[in-house]
Amino acid sequence: GAAASSAAASSAPPAPSAPRLPESRLFELLPDGRTVHKEAPPPTGGIAAVAEALERVGLENYVAAFDAEGFDDIEFLLGLDSAERAAVATATGMDAKPGHAGKWVKFGFGVP
Repeated sequence: GAAASSAAASSAPPAPSAPRLPESRLFELLPDGRTVHKEAPPPTGGIAAVAEALERVGLENYVAAFDAEGFDDIEFLLGLDSAERAAVATATGMDAKPGHAGKWVKFGFGVP
């Protein structure tokens, strides 16, 4: 009965091992199977970088609003098109000053 079937199962050839993935520069595979960053990804500068960029274009009054609404990634903000910048202007209350909103929507962090 049962003893014979378990003996047959244990004599089966071992399963082929999974192919090894090439060594990653960015990630490390832990023994428990989790993947983690070998080192922290480079910082985007957080709200400090956003504040600096807003100051350069004379919109430093909006730093707190950008922070409060979660717009604290300079790379993300630099990648927005004018329609997306218009949505940010609305979210941060910049619309209350059409001159500020217009400048932001047209130029973003660029210098006119």
